[in-house]
Amino acid sequence: MRRALLVAVLCLTGCGGGRQAPVSEHPIAPPATREIEVTKIAGTDRSPREVADAAAGVPVNGNPRGENSLVPESAFDGPIAAYRRYSARQAAAMAARVTALRQALAAGDRAAARRAWVQVYERYLLIGAAYGALGDLDSAITGDRLALERGLWRDEPLPALRPVAARLARHVRQLRRTVPKVEITPLDYVIRAHEILEDAQRDMLSGVAAPYSGAGVRATAASVDATDAVVATLRPLLAGHGAIASVEAGLLNLHRELDSIQRAHGGEWPALDELSRSERQHLNGRLGAGLEILAGVPHALETQYPPAIPELRP
Repeated sequence: MRRALLVAVLCLTGCGGGRQAPVSEHPIAPPATREIEVTKIAGTDRSPREVADAAAGVPVNGNPRGENSLVPESAFDGPIAAYRRYSARQAAAMAARVTALRQALAAGDRAAARRAWVQVYERYLLIGAAYGALGDLDSAITGDRLALERGLWRDEPLPALRPVAARLARHVRQLRRTVPKVEITPLDYVIRAHEILEDAQRDMLSGVAAPYSGAGVRATAASVDATDAVVATLRPLLAGHGAIASVEAGLLNLHRELDSIQRAHGGEWPALDELSRSERQHLNGRLGAGLEILAGVPHALETQYPPAIPELRP
């Protein structure tokens, strides 16, 4: 697995512009004393080999760990049950914010409605790991959320948004009934520990997920909190496989970066277009480094060995 990941990363690192080195007429190995320049992956201080090691769950400290022992699927019963309870609390809090949103719309208070909308969105993001298991309900909630965001930030008449908010309230009631018994496989659960922040990098920091409000930074912070919640349930398993220290360090660095941004903007979450170039670069770098580390979580907690790679014969 490490070899395949390393080859993939090296291929990506070598792609793009730049002058190609001439091909030697004598394909011989370089002298043993030749110095090799190590390329760093953009936004991090790691080489392609270190990135591949991290993705494979090998500590980046020069001491590769041996093959992981398998984790029985039953070991995930407790973490997933704890996650369901956590999600139920977030769904209840989301319902309360939807009520506040409807009250603000009824009162004709756009500013209060915007604040409530952001809190509704934040609570939904905090649920985190269940999106893939919610199916059409996730699509319905996302559609309502985007319609309300567009209307609130594009100054559409507030009375026209009341039916949308009422529909969202119905969907959130369904969400509250669903998350306490949502079915998540162990594999899906450990993958979500990585994918939540992958979604944040792709959709939230790009502005795609909240195109009208600019709430990408706050959404990213909520996604980090959601990842924290998943990792917390997996902590005993990760600790037993020597993977918890690097994961917690990566998340701590992300929290510190986000806290620094919030302090620099007077204690408020800035809109995406209010981030300085330096702030955006630092946040993207920390997020990329965190993703490298979290990519090793599924490997560290495998429930079955991957199929053997067939030997290629000439």
